[in-house]
Amino acid sequence: MTYSFNNSSSEKFQQISGSQFQEDSKLLSNAPNITLQTQLIKPAAIMIITNSGKKRIVSDESVEIKPGQKLVYDLGSLYVGYFTVKCQSVGSPMDAPLLLKTRFAEIQTELNIDASQIKSWLPLSWIQDDIQTIEVLPNQLSYRRRFSCRYICLEPIGQSLKWQPEFKEPIFKAESAVLNDTVKPLKHVSQWIQDIDQACIKTLRNTMQEVFEDGTKRDQRLWVSDFEIQAKVNYATFNNHELPKRCLYLLGSYIDDKGRLPADVLTRLEEPVADDLFWFDYELLFIVALKEYMCATSDESLLSNLYPVAKRAFKFIQDQLTNTSTVGNRKDIFIDWSTHFNKETAVQAELLMAISSFIELAQLSNDKDVKLYTQFFVQVKKQSLTECYNYNEHQFTSGSQKEINPLSQIFMLLTDLLPEKETQLVIDRLQSQFDLEKILTTPSTQGLLAEALFKHNRSDEALTVIKNYWGGMLRQGSDTFWEVFDKDNLSYSPYGSPLLNGYCFGWSSYPSYLFRKYLQ
Repeated sequence: MTYSFNNSSSEKFQQISGSQFQEDSKLLSNAPNITLQTQLIKPAAIMIITNSGKKRIVSDESVEIKPGQKLVYDLGSLYVGYFTVKCQSVGSPMDAPLLLKTRFAEIQTELNIDASQIKSWLPLSWIQDDIQTIEVLPNQLSYRRRFSCRYICLEPIGQSLKWQPEFKEPIFKAESAVLNDTVKPLKHVSQWIQDIDQACIKTLRNTMQEVFEDGTKRDQRLWVSDFEIQAKVNYATFNNHELPKRCLYLLGSYIDDKGRLPADVLTRLEEPVADDLFWFDYELLFIVALKEYMCATSDESLLSNLYPVAKRAFKFIQDQLTNTSTVGNRKDIFIDWSTHFNKETAVQAELLMAISSFIELAQLSNDKDVKLYTQFFVQVKKQSLTECYNYNEHQFTSGSQKEINPLSQIFMLLTDLLPEKETQLVIDRLQSQFDLEKILTTPSTQGLLAEALFKHNRSDEALTVIKNYWGGMLRQGSDTFWEVFDKDNLSYSPYGSPLLNGYCFGWSSYPSYLFRKYLQ
């Protein structure tokens, strides 16, 4: 049995029960504070939209909204931050309060969705709507909530027929840890690659807040899997070391009595709090992320503090394996939103990556048991081939039913488990058997597919994957990249509505890393 996500499922996450993550306050005190950079953004365009859908561009900064109209500010690009606007009444004396609905949208199609019709297992409070009553005008409206948006739509509700609200001086205060930092552009590449790279960098920039947030609209927190991808892209672009250091300390400062680490940490509360969620594959990725940080920074102080955490996590991982050194059938795995495939072999691949990463950390830490870890790695690789690979079919299988699916192939292609000649046969079968552009709807898995192709000298095919998938989002008019994307169903959502999707999501910045690793 595999564990899949759908709106009808009564279980959504693996909650920790009978145990809780303990905070190591001494370790947590090593997490550096992050000062956010800011920039004041004025709208690039102003529109009036009528109830019938007619649009009119407005050139004046002061805009009067008449009954049946909406005012839309287009910031020209997606930003994360806070909005203020001045409002006054015009016409007859203000004989009633102003009831104002404001929607903050990452993409323009969000402006047309009726939030009252949405049913989802996620909290609807993630929808970026604000409704307030303004009793006295003139007034400066300062929105306390942080928003992720390009478009801001102001709509008076049940407006008085005697007077109209007039808005002026809209200002969006954008924030990011690297808002004003620059990234060296790519050299000697096609324009379409540059366009995708710039959107990736913009996406990553927005998600680099006080932590690497997975999504700037939702969930606004630090998830292990998203962080591993975002940090890797960051090392190749902004090369900011303080933010990943903070994230590693936050994740490593919470552990339960079994050696489990939290899947995510909530960081927009008054104090950081470990969520009561656990994913086995995220435990593996913490070790991978720690190794990647060390490769980028050689931070011996952090390694001395967090290697014991990684070692304890590694012991937990070892204890969880079956007698054939495999992950086996587990419910507490995630891997990807987009499919209902069996995920055991994909997690087995991440196990191999985690063991390899841990051995490197052990060598850096002068751990006397490195030889034992290496012997264990040899054993797990051997069993992975025995249990998960079909030489006759030239494909990896997964689960008790020996399912052949694309996730198993993609993740295992990143492990160097097979000789190169056999690896090429796996790639050929993968591409001929599955419609990968249609099946894989998340940027994380599409990015891993592109990396697998790059890694095994299929650069043209890797670039085709990126051009079709990420280029498809650009063709929708987006300037940042999305949480999920299905070109045949643009409103696809794992949560029941596009209003709950993220259109600036950190894991979709992956191509910027791939371009710099394989094309420069």
